[in-house]
Amino acid sequence: TKLGGEGDWVFEVGQAPEPAFDPHSDFMRASASNPVFLRKDTPEHFQWRIRNLPYPADVYSVTVDHDKQEVVVRTSNKKYYKRIRVLDLENIKLKLKDELLSWKHQHNTLIISYSKPPEVLAHEQKVLQEAEKSAMKL
Repeated sequence: TKLGGEGDWVFEVGQAPEPAFDPHSDFMRASASNPVFLRKDTPEHFQWRIRNLPYPADVYSVTVDHDKQEVVVRTSNKKYYKRIRVLDLENIKLKLKDELLSWKHQHNTLIISYSKPPEVLAHEQKVLQEAEKSAMKL
């Protein structure tokens, strides 16, 4: 914040902890069947998972919006729509490529994968080496 206090955390990977429901002070609770969006990267891929999507696989469309540089998830039945920014690529000024995007649907979960370009892998390796050097100095 402007006064130096901490603002809200931004979770880039994983999922924010869910606040406990208190029936005495809370009036409503989010449904457990609502879609849940989270990011779970692998060493070779950026990966996002959207749980609680019960529609058949042919309903989903996962594309790259080249103008806004976002991954777009939509369903043909208009029940779900999501735009996904890939901050890791934005930070090193890389553009999204269609051929690196893949997805599958299994167990009511849509799994979207984007293969990490060699530039990202090199950047991650460099950051890891710098972190190891810093840890050695302590």
